[in-house]
Amino acid sequence: MASTQESQITQQKFEQGMTTQQYIDQIKVNKDPFMAIYDTLQVPADSAALFNGLTQPLNLAVFTADWCGDAVSTTPAILRLAESTDKIEVKIFNRDDELALTDSYLPEHRAGTVPVFVVLDSSMKEIAKFIETALSMVPTLDAMEETIAQETAGESEANARSAGRGKRTAFRVAHAKEWGNIILNEFSQVVDSGLALAPE
Repeated sequence: MASTQESQITQQKFEQGMTTQQYIDQIKVNKDPFMAIYDTLQVPADSAALFNGLTQPLNLAVFTADWCGDAVSTTPAILRLAESTDKIEVKIFNRDDELALTDSYLPEHRAGTVPVFVVLDSSMKEIAKFIETALSMVPTLDAMEETIAQETAGESEANARSAGRGKRTAFRVAHAKEWGNIILNEFSQVVDSGLALAPE
């Protein structure tokens, strides 16, 4: 979703966020799969070219939660991209500590959605936002859920829930490279569209 509007995030607030390494150091849930995905990913050439070719660097505010399944796939992909170029300054916030601020970037019917990535120019004006994951991933994620539901059918509710969590995480790690490319290509398109709308 592209936009050019005043952001809720001031420069001062942005600077309070964590670096990628600080975020990784404090992950409590899903750290191993997060790192497996982060370490597996390679930034697609088109995405690298877009960001490396920018005349002005961008700021990227990330609102994420380590317990969230979509964050396990999307957050390491976008952080890997940010770390691959000197044209993105990234700061990360734990969504659960910044619920009102995160929700200010979401339509009302999607309040509570995580993760949220807000791209800002050097004046902290909003260029674009990327919510949850790539839209083109939705059928793939639905198919994953259907497969897991079939595999855990007949289990007690508690066992099915626990087994389902493990299977989802394993599935995300197994498809890290393929899904990461999809996520980064769509993220790049969203940012490119936002930049096209932004005043010079």
